[in-house]
Amino acid sequence: MNPDPLRQLKSEFESLFGQLRHPVLVENQSELMDLTAANWRLNLEFGKLIFTAWNSGKSISRRVEEIAFRDHDRFGVFVRRPGGRETATLEFRELTAPVSTGRAGGRAGFRRHLMALLEREYHGWKFERVANRSDREHTFSAWYTRGLARQGRSAWAFLGLSEEEGTAAADGVLAFGLIWLDWLRSRVDGLTVSQLKFFLPPAAVRVIAHRAAFLDPRLVSVEIYEWRPGMPSHVLVDLGDYGNVGTRLAPRRQAELLMESHARLFHDLPGELKDAVEIFPDPAGAISSLRIAGLEVARIEGQLAPRIYFGLEGNVRRLDESSHHAFLEFLREVRRIRRADSPEPQHDFYRLQSERWLESLLFRDITRIDPALSPEHVYPQVPAFSGTDRGVIDLLTLTRRGRLAVVELKVQEEINLPLQGLDYWLRVNWLQQRNQFKEFGYFQGCELALAPPLLYLVSPAFRFHSTTEKLLAYFHGKVEVVLIGINDSWRKQIKVLFRRPITRTA
Repeated sequence: MNPDPLRQLKSEFESLFGQLRHPVLVENQSELMDLTAANWRLNLEFGKLIFTAWNSGKSISRRVEEIAFRDHDRFGVFVRRPGGRETATLEFRELTAPVSTGRAGGRAGFRRHLMALLEREYHGWKFERVANRSDREHTFSAWYTRGLARQGRSAWAFLGLSEEEGTAAADGVLAFGLIWLDWLRSRVDGLTVSQLKFFLPPAAVRVIAHRAAFLDPRLVSVEIYEWRPGMPSHVLVDLGDYGNVGTRLAPRRQAELLMESHARLFHDLPGELKDAVEIFPDPAGAISSLRIAGLEVARIEGQLAPRIYFGLEGNVRRLDESSHHAFLEFLREVRRIRRADSPEPQHDFYRLQSERWLESLLFRDITRIDPALSPEHVYPQVPAFSGTDRGVIDLLTLTRRGRLAVVELKVQEEINLPLQGLDYWLRVNWLQQRNQFKEFGYFQGCELALAPPLLYLVSPAFRFHSTTEKLLAYFHGKVEVVLIGINDSWRKQIKVLFRRPITRTA
């Protein structure tokens, strides 16, 4: 296996582990050991990432395959025992965190239920390659039961998701389904794998159906079924009802007035801090966010009697006369560390909210990634509400010719980047078709082009996942995507290493 993904996995594991103050190790709902009183190591050994922990009474060793889930007080990793074939979940959680319900324990049972459904409903079809083992080399996840249905020379791929899996599994199901389909088409000789079927719990249907409606039907026929164990049968979802993501914007002017009012509170900041601290309206429009290189260092709440809180999450204080000196010292320390030539690049002040850092640089000059973009109208962290879901667009701008552009940023490898970008494109497209931007205070004085929005996916060049362009190849021709690969040292100066339009025939 290519060692780079394993090094990234190791780095991600260590970052998540470092956020736990008193970590304990849990497997199969049993607490194995308190890691503050044990020894552990995470090493790359012969192309595998091996976690080992031991104390005076026991030891364990597991091969780490991928991150399974992340919550505020715990995270899980998919692992295998030495010589084992089945994937399990190893959980690292805070000592005081409540016991979680098992995510992986029911996977074998779910697979049996799904296969019983398929064998009952699809007579005459033979089911092959059925598995839910993790395979990092081919980007297969243990979250899903995957397989191939064959009848003569015809075949279709399928993916099933249990409602016991987390939100990340539901969000990623379309990406992993397309990856599975693409792999089958490249490996199965003499078969036409024309269709991809999903069997999803009700809560996962809506967002996936919206995305699937904007795939190219000439390249893939997608069917989504609402189903979970216990239902008598599966229900076909009509994709004709999806694709138009009814969306509402937060009024821009309301947030700007609040921000202007709050900005007056900081007129007496020392000069070196006044130049470093930027103020932004929060996406919800109820508070103002103060940031240094994208890192939120304080926020202001309320308008008639505003209250100021400073510090990072988990260590926040209210600003008053007694804490004013501590506030200034905190800002100076953040400013000292959060810069391109930082003396402490491992410090939280440097590492946290990296995408916001990149966003802050592009907000000042969006033409750094494409001179065709207009520097005069750039909106960061734009909230776009759809039902009860709140999406926040990293940057919303337009070209010099008035065409809307959605900019999605990632500084770490993300399999689901294309589909997440598509989510925001769908919302902006819906708003554009209904002339909502002017009504809510965006792009005043501009004549917006009628063409659908552009979608920019921006990441360090070597951080795009290997499947990114495979996924984009399945997008409908209406969705024009531009991949922007930038240098790893973007904090010092942003340099575009490639700018690659991905166009398809509409």
